Amino acid sequence: MGEHERLVVDYKLLESSKTNLRNIKKALDGIDKHRADVHDIWGHDSIAGKMDEFVSNWDNYRRELLENVEDLSKQVETSLKSFEKLDLDLKNASEKKRGKKGGN
Repeated sequence: MGEHERLVVDYKLLESSKTNLRNIKKALDGIDKHRADVHDIWGHDSIAGKMDEFVSNWDNYRRELLENVEDLSKQVETSLKSFEKLDLDLKNASEKKRGKKGGN
């Protein structure tokens, strides 16, 4: 592998992605709690009924979106842990190799 052919892992990006995905999940989870709060805002029963229908459809899409966010969050977490372990393994192997050669 040449000098410029390196894998660079942005740990800060992975950590912030993990945090952002967690916050998105919390926000999507909390939307359900506000459903009853807005029912009275619509006033007329037919409008309120249509909005209830919309919210029900949104619930289905939100569930799917939540599943995707959770899956992505798990993938980010797995990637982060894997890269951290790989870094540690490479460090240990490098130190072991240097120790056998008398170290530089």
